[in-house]
Order: sequence, then structure tokens, then C-alpha cells
Amino acid sequence: MEPTANLNMERYVFDIPTDDGIKRAIVESSGGCYSVNLDDAFLGTMWQHHNRGMQWTTEDQMLQGAYGEIIQTKWKSSETLEVIINPTADLEIFSTFLKNEVHNLVDFEEHLDLIIKKKDDVYFKIIGIN
Repeated sequence: MEPTANLNMERYVFDIPTDDGIKRAIVESSGGCYSVNLDDAFLGTMWQHHNRGMQWTTEDQMLQGAYGEIIQTKWKSSETLEVIINPTADLEIFSTFLKNEVHNLVDFEEHLDLIIKKKDDVYFKIIGIN
């Protein structure tokens, strides 16, 4: 990741390895809203909602369904993301898969905990990153 900034804009650049080669993701902000681009194509927008935490919107069908097991995500704190998976998904298998896959998707400079759980279930797995 290459963070850069000017007086009013923050810009983060990630190189993400894929089966089709390296993809460049750019996250830019000039306020409370972040624009997300992948190889110069607009993917969506992120923003911080005062009651609901970090929010995301996209029209990209691939991103909406990249991991069909995930039905919702919710930031619990700045270092904790809750990932809700489909009740029919296998929690152990998906948690192991995500733990192995997440480092192939992006590098994290700060600590992040992923809480993986099924919808309406109290049992969960925690994946610590960094």
C-alpha cells in the first residue's frame, strides 16, 4: 500500500495479485466519503455512518457476490469487522478458507480482527490479521 496525501485528499494504492496478474486498487477521499477504483474502473463508495459504522455501496455484480457465503458485514470497531455468513454455509470451512485467502487479497498494515459467524447464531470464529 502506498498512502499519499495532499492538502485535502487522502489516496491509498494497493497492488492486488489475481489470476489475471496484478490489479491496482485506489481508494481516495476528500472528506468523509471514499471512492474505490480497480484498474481505473470505479467500483463503489465507502463512508462512515454515525450510527451504523462503515458502509459500502457498489453496482458491481462480481463484488456483490464474490463470496456467496457472506450476506452482511458490520464494523464493530475500527479494528474489528463482523462477517455474517449464510446459515447454510459451513462456518469451519469458510473461516479456514477466508483466513488463508485474506492475505492474497490485500496487505494490512494495522491489526484487524474478523469475527465470522452465521446469521442469528451466537457461535463465532475470530481471524486475527497482523
